[in-house]
Amino acid sequence: MLFFIDETWQTIAGRRVGALGAVAISQDQYNGFCGSMYAMKQKELGASELMHSEIKGQSCFAKSAFKRQMLHGDSVLLKAADRLLYILAAYQARVFVIWTTHPDLLTLRHAGSTAVSKPYKQLLFDFRALMENEAPGRLGSLNFDLRGTRADEATAGAIQNYMVRTRGGWESHFLCVPNFTVSSVSPGLQAADVIAYLGAHLVPGQDRPELRPYVDRMRGLTYEFTRPGRSARRIRTARRVG
Repeated sequence: MLFFIDETWQTIAGRRVGALGAVAISQDQYNGFCGSMYAMKQKELGASELMHSEIKGQSCFAKSAFKRQMLHGDSVLLKAADRLLYILAAYQARVFVIWTTHPDLLTLRHAGSTAVSKPYKQLLFDFRALMENEAPGRLGSLNFDLRGTRADEATAGAIQNYMVRTRGGWESHFLCVPNFTVSSVSPGLQAADVIAYLGAHLVPGQDRPELRPYVDRMRGLTYEFTRPGRSARRIRTARRVG
């Protein structure tokens, strides 16, 4: 199972929001997913290579894209985002969102390599639930956007240390070495970027009503599971932390 993770920071209705967005897709489906993404980019954006026309949530859902759609009847960026959400559903991908407005958690990452931040810890718990319920006996691979900074090394170290030092059966469900990839060559990371952008707009009182149909479609792709125990509560993996 492949997990692709990205981060976003936005100001929504006057509040700072940080969000993690992630996409999980079965390894045996991923090459087909990449092929569909290339066909979509070629048709909608004129791309001649898979790495061309990188899809970013900030660009696809810019106010100018909606203005163009209103004035001219179409927007290639909105159409690309629409097709991306369709492709995710077609390949049975599941998405995850963790968002926060808490000042102490807005950085999303922990400053050092010895502890995992609360948002990332919750994301790992949700990943583990998917692996336990949907992919027993298989290993998940965590894939992050390569930013080329010390923060990448610290994040990798924190996650690796958490998996090997704590209980929870992490080694039975995940490869304990995170991967970092340039997002332009990774359709999975581009999808995670779009999910993160939309996920931040789960914040109550958001001021972009034109995004609501896309946010609702994103929410429909989130993973849902029953929490073990007496309550047997259903959990949807689009949640607030802090």
